[in-house]
Amino acid sequence: MGPLRWRTSVASVTVNGRPRQNEAGGIPERFEEALLSLRDAPRPRGLLMEEVPAPKKLAPYSAALSAETIETVGTTPVATGRFVVLHDPDGQEAWNGDFRIVVQVHARIDDEISMDPVFESAAWSWLTDGLEDSRAGYHALVGTVTRVLSETFGGLTLTDSCAHAEIRASWSPTTPQLGPHLTAWHELLLVASGHEPAAVPPLTLAGAGR
Repeated sequence: MGPLRWRTSVASVTVNGRPRQNEAGGIPERFEEALLSLRDAPRPRGLLMEEVPAPKKLAPYSAALSAETIETVGTTPVATGRFVVLHDPDGQEAWNGDFRIVVQVHARIDDEISMDPVFESAAWSWLTDGLEDSRAGYHALVGTVTRVLSETFGGLTLTDSCAHAEIRASWSPTTPQLGPHLTAWHELLLVASGHEPAAVPPLTLAGAGR
């Protein structure tokens, strides 16, 4: 995946289930403000990030990013994830607001860590600590942590067993300034893959250097 670059002034978005580029009057001002705030969030070293198609049915307006670690095991990234912004100008009762953030992180973890009886609680704290550290205002946080131990058989060769963790969560931001929430997701990706966060300069517009 290449570096994240914005198309026009904000990311491509999904409007009423269809991809649509930003146009005058095309998306609500609050949603545009939210997307622009993501552009200025620092991005840590060790991650590759790009825009991806957003969900079509969860909200009238949505945008999505995916990320993966540069570090790999073989050809597979140690961790991957997705960050989705949903916006409904009329608000949704379950959100208690007009914005909702949905994240997912899938990471390979050490077998020893995967056997820890309190692993799920520890992994959940990676997210909550990241939200607190980045000072991201939020409420209505819900989610799940799942760990899986698997063994893969290929031909006559038994490949190494491995453990994976998947963290899925959603919450409602208190403002359209979503940079701190993106930073918290970055931190979750890196901590899940065994690394400490390390911020780099803000994202740049298309055509500009890294």
